Amino acid sequence: MRSIIEHKNIIFGLGKSGMSCAHYFDRKGIDYTLIDTRSNLPNMEEISQLINCKASYFGLIDEVLLDSCERLIVSPGISLKHPFVSQANKQDIDICGDIELFARDCDKKVVAITGSNGKSTVTELTYKLISKSGINVQMAGNIGLPVLDYLATNNDEKLPELFILELSSFQLDLTKSLKPEIAVLLNISEDHMDRYECFNDYVNSKRTVFNGAKQRVFNFDDKRCYPSKIDFSDYAFSIEQQDMNVSCKTAKILEGQSKESRSYKLCINQKTVLDSAELNMIGNHNYANTLVSISILELLNVELDSNVLQTLCDYQGMKHRFQLVSKKFNCHWINDSKATNVGATIAALEHFDSNIEQRLILIAGGDSKESDLKPLVKEFEDKVESLILLGKDAQLFADLSNKIKAYFVKNMQQAIEKAKFLIDGFSTSKQTTVLLSPASASLDMFKDFEDRGEQFTHAIEVLK
Repeated sequence: MRSIIEHKNIIFGLGKSGMSCAHYFDRKGIDYTLIDTRSNLPNMEEISQLINCKASYFGLIDEVLLDSCERLIVSPGISLKHPFVSQANKQDIDICGDIELFARDCDKKVVAITGSNGKSTVTELTYKLISKSGINVQMAGNIGLPVLDYLATNNDEKLPELFILELSSFQLDLTKSLKPEIAVLLNISEDHMDRYECFNDYVNSKRTVFNGAKQRVFNFDDKRCYPSKIDFSDYAFSIEQQDMNVSCKTAKILEGQSKESRSYKLCINQKTVLDSAELNMIGNHNYANTLVSISILELLNVELDSNVLQTLCDYQGMKHRFQLVSKKFNCHWINDSKATNVGATIAALEHFDSNIEQRLILIAGGDSKESDLKPLVKEFEDKVESLILLGKDAQLFADLSNKIKAYFVKNMQQAIEKAKFLIDGFSTSKQTTVLLSPASASLDMFKDFEDRGEQFTHAIEVLK
């Protein structure tokens, strides 16, 4: 039976992004149909108050809805392999996401930031620095509010003159019209293999951020992050190479005179901007993030005056990203819950020097998203004394090495109690660190990575 209702605009997925699209269409006076594979949605009251929603379908979705569809707006959480999306693709229907809608409707300058790890930190830090300079700027995308929330029906003089957008690969897959003023590719490590056929498909997805970009900032230490054509005005950043043979501008770190202090000079085009000791953030990955933000400001001709530099030095990083949350029991407790993939955990472990006397207890595990865990082996064996494992793929982590003692727990409270038990058993005065850096997604046990990190922090607070 064919539908008598026309479904020209269908919004698929009614989470944060999908609802943002619906509200955007309401403001534009555009009719739309809502669909979601879930039968019971937690935001039904909000859905019932939408103005231009002409029909809604929950649970099983009939492909007959595509008969009159001209545009299918897909939320990032929906796989493009979903049969409904695949059928829309076969019918040459316009398939897009909220970032694409934004790009078609807004001509403001955009800095587009992507990467497997660090993009939230770079987005937030860049936003704070540019805001301090007096420019009307907003961050959005995969951080904060969805970007469509900032667009009204007509051109609004109050719109920011610049948007800093954090973009996931899922958002990039649904975006074709974005022409960034600056495109940033921080790093690429295996992630979301449950959504891509192979790692190369994921790499290619990330690299689309460069499409149509005027200028680029890319990771010199990872050739997969190179744009197809490097221009003199681009920035290459590195935390590994002292001598960078590249035909563009450079941002890098130079070791200070005292290796024991692990101090570095952060340099832009051979000029020292500041010393790493002046920063509130620690870790090479955070020094890289800082270099990227400074490079973006340089490309935007934003002056690094004393106020901007002070804001940079005061920045403490994002919650749940290598965040020192406690020093109880003469131990450093670090919350790196946002490390939802292998590359992020490797970046965290690189902070620890295997030549320095220390004890490292790592809490890991969760949903590894079918990723290859083998790159963790060397870092584990070089730096980790004990593994505390939880989540659906805990055994996969235990199987990586028989050189490290692994302990299995059922929840975060047990993980912290086991860590305390191990600390009490240490007989030496070595610096001890308990690091939550799961290398996995959190949804098998927690609401999200924030919930996982907050449970970690709370369990430490109540521990006696």
